[in-house]
Amino acid sequence: MGESVTPPSQARLGKRNMRRRLEILGIAVALFVCGVFVLLAANWPFTREATTRSLEQVSLSQVRIGHFQKTFFPNPGYIASDVTFSRGSNATAKPIAIIGKIVCRATWPSILTFTHRINRMNLEHVRVSIPPQVPPAIRRHPASKIKTTVSELFANGAVLEIAPRHEGAQTMRFDFHELALSNLAANKPVHFRTLARIPTPSADLQTYGTFGPLKRGDVAATALSGSFQLRQGDLSSYKMIGGIFTAAGRFKGTLGRVELAGTTQIPNFEVTSARHPLALSAEYETIVNGTSGDVTIASAAVHFLDSTLSAQGSISGRHGKTVSLDVDTRAGRVQDLLRLFVSSDKPPLKGVINFHAHVVLPPIHERFLKKVRLDGEFDITGGEFVKPGSQRKVDELSARASGKKALIKTMGGPPRVSSEWKATVRLRDAVARMSNATFAVPGAVSRGSGTYDLPRQAINLAGHLVMDASLSKAASGVKSLLLIPLDPFFKKRGAGAVVPVRVMGTYSHPRFKASLREHN
Repeated sequence: MGESVTPPSQARLGKRNMRRRLEILGIAVALFVCGVFVLLAANWPFTREATTRSLEQVSLSQVRIGHFQKTFFPNPGYIASDVTFSRGSNATAKPIAIIGKIVCRATWPSILTFTHRINRMNLEHVRVSIPPQVPPAIRRHPASKIKTTVSELFANGAVLEIAPRHEGAQTMRFDFHELALSNLAANKPVHFRTLARIPTPSADLQTYGTFGPLKRGDVAATALSGSFQLRQGDLSSYKMIGGIFTAAGRFKGTLGRVELAGTTQIPNFEVTSARHPLALSAEYETIVNGTSGDVTIASAAVHFLDSTLSAQGSISGRHGKTVSLDVDTRAGRVQDLLRLFVSSDKPPLKGVINFHAHVVLPPIHERFLKKVRLDGEFDITGGEFVKPGSQRKVDELSARASGKKALIKTMGGPPRVSSEWKATVRLRDAVARMSNATFAVPGAVSRGSGTYDLPRQAINLAGHLVMDASLSKAASGVKSLLLIPLDPFFKKRGAGAVVPVRVMGTYSHPRFKASLREHN
């Protein structure tokens, strides 16, 4: 049997039906596309008005856009130029922020599905200027939930300037070589990555972490965590000290209470007046109030040579920051401390030192030594002078005071002795006032008080030298005979002799004087 053949009339009818269906489908698609375009046109998110409103809601400021351009291909978005953010009623007030250009890019799938997501925003030539008194927020639009999410925001090259709040201080400038934020959305934490040059101390600061979600009603309660690294830090801005340092650590908590722990390495730390660089390292735990800038130093340990200093305290204040520290060392080496502060090649004294000091540095515009205040006490055991001549005088004093003056003229001289030192110190206006000062060697103890002028290195100490031996036995030659009649007058409280003494001159060239009568 042969194959069946469709009649021509039926074939033509089938083709007409197919064309009709395609025409109906085309019309439906066209109507749908037109409807989508009408809907997009009515709800297009990237208009000048919508962008201005969005920026004003986020910044709580008045926003002006100099030039605005919509973009459609290959990505929907916009380019806004000369964008300013202002606060206050004064029309001539300086803007608190200026952005040279904003390039915003979304995707067509997010636009067509009406998803409020921006894939990428690039901010160029950003400059933020914080005045001494920040103007109040401007709420130009009814409070509403911000629906837009920004996947990535970059503001490399941004500059932040913070004007000083008190007279005489300098503007702080932060240069952000890198500034990247991701996942910017309402009620979600923001991830950040920054590399910035900070002003004081000058250093490159790199941070990674999360911030938020922002608590608008209580900014201090906003969560914050991450890690940091400081490189190429320069201490020379403090003038009194110098050195290049690195630091690293982690932080966590809230903006009002950030717990920060880290370490610092300074291979060439120095006090500039002494110019003796040495390696220094430190570990610390602090609590930082990010809203006020106040810092609580929970613990800090500073290591250098064979000594360690520990410290606790705070850096706080509304009108300038006051530094308040309690500093301690136990079984440190006095030569290590002196190495920091004396300019001679070798420290003049060595021994074991213990001390405690309360140090206050108020925010006044004076030289460091004039404004620093210190109250403390110290004791030195096993003290020995490095210069042979100075130590020999101490050895001879001990021999005479012990009644063993004959040893002075022996071949080896008197035996080498160590000394003990104690004092309470009060430093004000660059003058240290010492009380309850004690200097002791075998056979003799000197007690007194006086002052030490730090800028002039001038010494003025007066007291009494108590010896085991009498005056006549401590003296030599004809003096010993002449002093025998005076021995009874200088015997006090069971001592062989009590003699008024005075130390004057300078730190480098002290003058010691004993007297047979009381000082005026």
